[in-house]
Amino acid sequence: MKKLQFLSYLFAALLMFTTVSCDDDDDNDNVNPDKEALLLADVWTGSKIYLGGQDVTEDYKDIFDVTTVSVKFYEDGTYTFDMDGTAEDGTWEFANNQTQVLLDKGTDDEELVDINKLTATELWAEGDLTGMGQDVEIRFVH
Repeated sequence: MKKLQFLSYLFAALLMFTTVSCDDDDDNDNVNPDKEALLLADVWTGSKIYLGGQDVTEDYKDIFDVTTVSVKFYEDGTYTFDMDGTAEDGTWEFANNQTQVLLDKGTDDEELVDINKLTATELWAEGDLTGMGQDVEIRFVH
């Protein structure tokens, strides 16, 4: 009888321990880091060019090698854009609920770029990045 009572207490204690210690709703988990943290994380390097939804990377490789393009965004609202070893600096800020990036606000080079995708490893940026009046999507990785 004492053995049965002991097992009952042991079972109750184990049940109480697992109920108290297991919480799958951790408030401190950052499963979805904010877009700014993702954007600032590292240098983004060009990998693909899309025009009208079609991958044209190879078609334009002789004219424009997207893999020579990189961009780094900084917390102070500046960025450095490098293409084939030639660097340009500018300013950036989020716009439209962090779905767009406004580059070089208030200058002749002001450009609003759509963020089509932003993850820990991919940035898909679309806009009139060539100055020719046609939206181009450049896909960056890091």
